[in-house]
Amino acid sequence: MSQASETIDDVAATAAEAGVGAEAGGDDNFDEDYYLAVNPDVLDGIAAGYFVDGYHHYRLHGRDEGRACAPLFDAAWYGRVYPMVAMDIERGRAIDHWDHWRRIGRYRGYLPNPAAPRPENPSRVRARFGGLWTDAPDAADVIAGRHSIGTLSDRNAELLTGWIKDGYVILPGAIPAHLLDAAGTDLDRAYQGGFAALMFQCLSLNPNDIFWRPDINAKPAKAPDLHWHSEAIRDLIFAPAIVEFLHLIFERKPLASQSLGFLRGSGQPAHQDTAYVVYSHARRFAASWIALEDVTEGAGELLYYPGSHEFPDFVYGEHYKSLHEAMRMNVAGGNSLRDAEEQHGQNLIRQAEHRRMAEHRLLAKAGDVLIWHADLAHGGKPISNNATRRSVVTHYCPADVAPLSFEASLIPSY
Repeated sequence: MSQASETIDDVAATAAEAGVGAEAGGDDNFDEDYYLAVNPDVLDGIAAGYFVDGYHHYRLHGRDEGRACAPLFDAAWYGRVYPMVAMDIERGRAIDHWDHWRRIGRYRGYLPNPAAPRPENPSRVRARFGGLWTDAPDAADVIAGRHSIGTLSDRNAELLTGWIKDGYVILPGAIPAHLLDAAGTDLDRAYQGGFAALMFQCLSLNPNDIFWRPDINAKPAKAPDLHWHSEAIRDLIFAPAIVEFLHLIFERKPLASQSLGFLRGSGQPAHQDTAYVVYSHARRFAASWIALEDVTEGAGELLYYPGSHEFPDFVYGEHYKSLHEAMRMNVAGGNSLRDAEEQHGQNLIRQAEHRRMAEHRLLAKAGDVLIWHADLAHGGKPISNNATRRSVVTHYCPADVAPLSFEASLIPSY
């Protein structure tokens, strides 16, 4: 791979004149955004699956090739010309000047040195397929600003900060008892055949949706769109605590585009919803999981990787965020896309291992809610006992975003 051309002599000379050691060299100062911006060939290698991220390339090749791993940084100049830096460090938002520029300042348009090029749009969403306002690199500044002027409470500022960092929030005991009881009653009714028009997904019995039958209850199964049939489920998925948080991240009313009712755990391997849940805006949605009973170990409890919503995009057919879009556009035959789907799952595990990212599991209590980012890697642990895991999953989007169901005639079939 050829090194991307970059002229740094003038910047280095300026830094030398200023009497500062400018190049932030060494692995400890590696800067992923910078490295990918000046080495587009590395981006191509990541998309092709040769590298996990820019740092992976740098360790294998870039260091030996003499590629700069970070911009030249003039700490004394940076602290002098940007007064907010000292206040942010004092408040604990950054450790030092370099840490501030890397995580905060660059997205405000602050320069790392007086000769650095001015970015065109420093706060644009970095993800190729867009996202919510919380995906913008200056979202932490927006939260701090709203909190400082009193439009965001302490608790909500804390929740949003955790959402940006981890890609999820947990709302313990968020569902009132009366909503929980009514929804539990209707979920049990569904798994007793009580909704005649409701269909189920149970791949171990049939690749197609089927009406309820007794042997479904012993298998991992889903009851899609149970909220269409049950007012109690609708009240559950729009419980006040859930709607309040969705208002924060959507900044407008939410639409519940899909729900899934579970009697048992899914046992589904780690995946990202963006591969399967399709909207007119690929990453502008979120999901909730609501526990209708206490979850015990071995019952197929949820697993997830905090921070995995920031993994590099896995792209189907070179252009598409979702498997369905690649199929709709006929970019390849079903077998090769199925291979890509398997590769996607393997890539998530590889990314997590590369980043030493621990798998978390949720032993929830009845009434607990997990809300997660569209790209959070998550799944279900294997089921090792006969315990149930009564729960409801819902996918939401802003009301002005169109889900795939609005384009029902375009939905591909395998």
